[in-house]
Amino acid sequence: MSLGTSVITVVLLSIFSASSGNAIEKTPLTESQAKRKATADRMDRRHLRSTTRAVTVSSEEMLRKPGFLQELPGVTIARQAPSVDFVVIPVEPRYFSRPDAEGLPDGLWTSWGQGTYLPEKKKLYAAIGNHIYFRAQAHLVEFDSRTSKVRTLPEINASIGRKGTDFGDGKIHGYVDEYNGPHLYFMTYWCEYPEPSPDHFSKGYDGGHLLSYNVETGKLRDLGTPLPRTSWPYHRMDRTRGRLFAVGALGEFLCYDINSRSTIWSGYPPPGITWHERSMLVDEVTGCAYSTNFSKSDPEAHMVRYDPRTNRFTQMKSSVPENAENGLIDQMRANTQRRLSDGSYLCVTRGGELFKFFPDEDRIEDLGLCFPAKATQLYTAAMTLSPDGHFVYYIPGSHGSAHHLGTALMQYDVRTGGRKVIAFLHPFLYRELGYVAAGTFSLNMDETGGRLFVVMNGAFADLKSETGDVFGDPSILVVHVPESERS
Repeated sequence: MSLGTSVITVVLLSIFSASSGNAIEKTPLTESQAKRKATADRMDRRHLRSTTRAVTVSSEEMLRKPGFLQELPGVTIARQAPSVDFVVIPVEPRYFSRPDAEGLPDGLWTSWGQGTYLPEKKKLYAAIGNHIYFRAQAHLVEFDSRTSKVRTLPEINASIGRKGTDFGDGKIHGYVDEYNGPHLYFMTYWCEYPEPSPDHFSKGYDGGHLLSYNVETGKLRDLGTPLPRTSWPYHRMDRTRGRLFAVGALGEFLCYDINSRSTIWSGYPPPGITWHERSMLVDEVTGCAYSTNFSKSDPEAHMVRYDPRTNRFTQMKSSVPENAENGLIDQMRANTQRRLSDGSYLCVTRGGELFKFFPDEDRIEDLGLCFPAKATQLYTAAMTLSPDGHFVYYIPGSHGSAHHLGTALMQYDVRTGGRKVIAFLHPFLYRELGYVAAGTFSLNMDETGGRLFVVMNGAFADLKSETGDVFGDPSILVVHVPESERS
């Protein structure tokens, strides 16, 4: 299906997908999934996988630097511990049976994109997926902060007409963005790399879809494939103008007008410019989109701009600063969603180097590492600005490894440049709940600046035997930041 064809409307009625979940659970689990389940059954002492209401925990332990960390020069630690509401996102099936063919991955529930908080609804919306392309499942998730309850909305692939045996999209990898009242917009992403086989395309797989979800009516609208045979690892909305920007898995770029349902630009940027597929800074002041240049011809990683008013790509003069730990130049990975008071955006590279980007001045200001550790540990994929513009929050180690840094919830003071640990979520949550909080791609602040919503990747795992990245049981954490730590 391409844009402009008929639109499918699906009413979302239940918490779980009604596809092939029961049939899958009746067949034997893979060896690795059976082992993961046995470990989780042992570690989940409070049976939190069976409830949809958050539990609240707090302890001064979150203010103690874990013994496995070295000294933290330039970083302070909060004096008052936050309280944390914790709930595991409900999924079905949680563990996966043997694939239909040899060599296929097991599947693992994960969250890879940025959610959105709707202050008028007091609800957070985010996305999860099972990270496979056969029996692919992807869901929106709704967390109601008034009731502290979470629900998983029905499965996306089934809702747009794909059968469980079809090739499908197991991830939503960009932003779930609000626009035009109660509507959320997002895109889907395949899980076979670098792209599906010709056989999958010939059997009807058409690429990543653009969808909208109405939070009031519970209706999902399939807006089709903006660019056939393309999938979307990163996308964001200009919520002022109703334009969606996206970068494809193979370097394609898209600018799409939601209001007129028309494409403004699609295809590859001009020679010498490769849009980084994991970053999209959308400046709602000017309507332009920015990233860093991933082209081999630009080792300095200059900032690049797309202006939908002129349909032009530009390589700018400013470039990403060198990493203070290893001296390397890396790509931008995350940024604040709106400007700071001085007209800049706070940004961070894949290697954890903080910098300010001033789009009007074409200027970069290097701010040093986001946390005192090796650059290989500092992959930071999300940050959020407080409503008053005073603080930026982030958690280094997004890709399943944040616990190696204590899952440090960081607060950056925009006025002073100070870096403060609000809480070491690990090992506290591990000792208290048996849960390894291992990294996030989604941070949101409520309208008061007092509650931070974290969509956390992690699992009920045993760190005595598991030393790699931890995934499988995504959760939602609401961190209540004490007023004394944000005044």
